[in-house]
Amino acid sequence: MSENRSPAHPLAAYKELIDQLASETSHGVTERIVLEKGAFLERSDDAVYNTLLKSLTIEEKGMLARLIHNERISAIHDVLALLTWWINARGLGFTFRGDAMPVNLSGMGLHGDYVGRLDGWNWPDQTA
Repeated sequence: MSENRSPAHPLAAYKELIDQLASETSHGVTERIVLEKGAFLERSDDAVYNTLLKSLTIEEKGMLARLIHNERISAIHDVLALLTWWINARGLGFTFRGDAMPVNLSGMGLHGDYVGRLDGWNWPDQTA
């Protein structure tokens, strides 16, 4: 994960969580394997895709890796959108060390914060 020190406040924890999703978990092993290795280990469950991967050009592998990357971002977005719905419709809340964690700093839900941070959006001026 990003840092060894723990955030001091719920706002800082929320920002770190979204930033980690945007910077660390938005990139997956599968896309790297497609781009860098071009094949999965023969003993892996994904080895069934090696015939396809080996038939692709470098450009096609790049396109496939981008597709895999976009699907990963989409999945994270969809989970955050569902959590936003639960927050708004069902009263779900997050806490950090027992204190309420602010969410939805963009005004567009957790998924909006995530997409914003992926696009280089700066956090609004707030404490922490």
